[in-house]
Amino acid sequence: MKSARDDRHLLRIAVNDHTASSRKLAVHWLTATGILMSTSSIRRRLLHRGLRARVPLDRIPLTAKHRWLRLQWVSEHRAWQANWLQVVFSNESRFNLWDHDGRIRVRRYAGERYLPKCGIERHSGLTLRVMVWDAISYHR
Repeated sequence: MKSARDDRHLLRIAVNDHTASSRKLAVHWLTATGILMSTSSIRRRLLHRGLRARVPLDRIPLTAKHRWLRLQWVSEHRAWQANWLQVVFSNESRFNLWDHDGRIRVRRYAGERYLPKCGIERHSGLTLRVMVWDAISYHR
């Protein structure tokens, strides 16, 4: 049974816990209403309301010292002008060696990428993956 009230209730559950998976939302829905709903129905109803599961913005936690050092670097390079013939643009991509990358998804609306509740703080460390790096410059 689908109603606008049920959709609002499901949306409220999903927004309160941005990292909840569809399975976790189904369990929460079952305990709240006593009605069994499939995970695909939950995803479809949330998509219909504009809420989709996306990869969160990874943020490395910054200490006060990190912030101070960043501010110092910015103030030193405020008037920096680049010679574009000497600039190199680079990119790197990560490929995991296992089936699942273990990333958490957050449910958010379009345009909410930089909200603190839609980001996950993480610490970098050693994992089994391959990094591919490439670069492009004016001459090559």
